[in-house]
Amino acid sequence: MSPLGARQREFLAAVRGTAPLAASLARYREQVFAGWESALADAYPVVARLVGPAFFAEAASAYARDFPSASGDLHRFGARFADFLAGYPHAKALPWLADMARLEWALHQAQFAADAAGLDAAALAAVAPERQGDVKLLLHPATAMLRSRWPLVAWWEANQPDRDGTPRDDAAASAAILVTRSGGLPRPHEVDDAEAVALQAWTAGADLAAVAHRLGDAAGRLPSMLSRLFGLGAFGGFHLG
Repeated sequence: MSPLGARQREFLAAVRGTAPLAASLARYREQVFAGWESALADAYPVVARLVGPAFFAEAASAYARDFPSASGDLHRFGARFADFLAGYPHAKALPWLADMARLEWALHQAQFAADAAGLDAAALAAVAPERQGDVKLLLHPATAMLRSRWPLVAWWEANQPDRDGTPRDDAAASAAILVTRSGGLPRPHEVDDAEAVALQAWTAGADLAAVAHRLGDAAGRLPSMLSRLFGLGAFGGFHLG
């Protein structure tokens, strides 16, 4: 390593560490960590609201020490925050916190995912009946699915800026959670068992015939399922296998 490279590494280690620094470098360290905390707060607003500013600031600082940003793009900084929270000693009494962070990171990724043309419903309807089983639906780049034993969607909705944090009365964990982006805004949606099976199949590249087979007795729901998921913006197009 060159002398310059060695000095740069020492400088970064000093800024990222906890040892006392000269006043000028200490201010720089404070600015760096403040920037990282702000990036986390932008990506995880519901987590921040649920745990409060003091808890979140301490967790963000600990995360930044363990996983300092390795990219100039701060939108990527929080990629491991959910895993960090899962093992964070001060979050032991909050077993749902890591799952909420996973949901918020999926929403964050959906916000910045690539655009896609979307599913052309007219073109799909024009596929000849004998070829419809060969149709492979492509999920939109912003689409993701995750599972949790907690009613994350209801809690997420209750903690939006215009809500007081009280979840709806029927809040319950769903089979899975679908994240999509519609109108430029990412949102989570509760999906049932059959929809989760179909989404997993489409993620794996299955055609409609294979999806119907996996659905078994629920295959009759496929048309209405397609309509609902299409309306949520889950699909980015299709092709014939």
